[in-house]
Amino acid sequence: MTKLYRVLRLGLVLAVGISGPLACRSKYPRGLYAEVSTNKGLIVMRLEFEKTPMTSANFVGLAEGSIDNAALPPGAFYFNGSKWHRVVPGHVIQCGKPGDGKIEGPGYQFPNEIDPSLNHDKEGMVGMANGGPHTNGSQWYITLADRSYLNGNYTVFGEVIQGMDVVKAIVQGDDVIGVKIVRIGRTAGQFRPTTASFKKMVADAEVRVAKEAVERKAREEEMVETQWPKAVAGEEGVRFVVEKEGAGKPAVPGGIVKALYFGKVLLSGSAFVSTADAGKPYRGEAPETFEFEVGKTKINPGVDAALAQMKKGEKRTLIVPAEPAYGRNGFYAKQRPNEKRFVIAPFSMLVYEIEVLDIKPPAASK
Repeated sequence: MTKLYRVLRLGLVLAVGISGPLACRSKYPRGLYAEVSTNKGLIVMRLEFEKTPMTSANFVGLAEGSIDNAALPPGAFYFNGSKWHRVVPGHVIQCGKPGDGKIEGPGYQFPNEIDPSLNHDKEGMVGMANGGPHTNGSQWYITLADRSYLNGNYTVFGEVIQGMDVVKAIVQGDDVIGVKIVRIGRTAGQFRPTTASFKKMVADAEVRVAKEAVERKAREEEMVETQWPKAVAGEEGVRFVVEKEGAGKPAVPGGIVKALYFGKVLLSGSAFVSTADAGKPYRGEAPETFEFEVGKTKINPGVDAALAQMKKGEKRTLIVPAEPAYGRNGFYAKQRPNEKRFVIAPFSMLVYEIEVLDIKPPAASK
């Protein structure tokens, strides 16, 4: 009887495994998944919770209501009933504003969590939207193409494994009906974020980010002091070396400065040059001349201040800290056909070799 009982019990277990709840879940390998129901169909995403535990915890905790936030009552399913509020063809579809979309985020921010093995090099990658590094909240996106220029500045934490046809069918205003988290295997089964565990992750990450910022500034300062020991302080925290003296007087407000520059990111050495498009930077070898109207044209605060002070024929090396350069947001050039988009990463200190070719008075003064 005992042997027969064991055989019958094993048969029952196998039967349940084939036709019961296990059958529904066995379509995925071991891991952590999000089933996103939309009015266009189902999107299934694998979440990289072992490589990006903090970001995955935020997503899962909001989806299941296990992380407190300022937008919704405790226990509310954050993403259910929301909208795809941003759709850019060939770029991304984006959601993560709860309810009617009037609330931008959960009332907190957390740092980037970049894993170099996860990138934006194809469609279907899942990442966190932000307003600059370390300002992640609840908004997330799915790529529609290779967006690898986003690498390093936005956290990738998952990938679409089913439903890319649904992703491509989404238009702005479509519905996120609900998000269901599916756990397969013991490790994924134990990944159950709480407010306390998430806050601990964020606190640890903030310590890491602060340390990295201090180390970055120290490296930059050492490089500047080594390469340009005679640099003097100018406006906006910029330091400069006059490589060639100019003649006459600087332009007055409204005056037109004709100039060009070579530039580079100090730490990476990534090079760029001026373009005729109001001096905006782009990759390349030969700089283009541009016209700068003092008080009107905007390149970045550091360069703007320098051009307003320089004389005709003057050449300067400008060392522009991140804050008066492109700061937290960085610089994203316009996408050019068949080219990788040019980006200056946030928090980059920049060095310019800039020359003023001509200065013209304001039009009314002629």
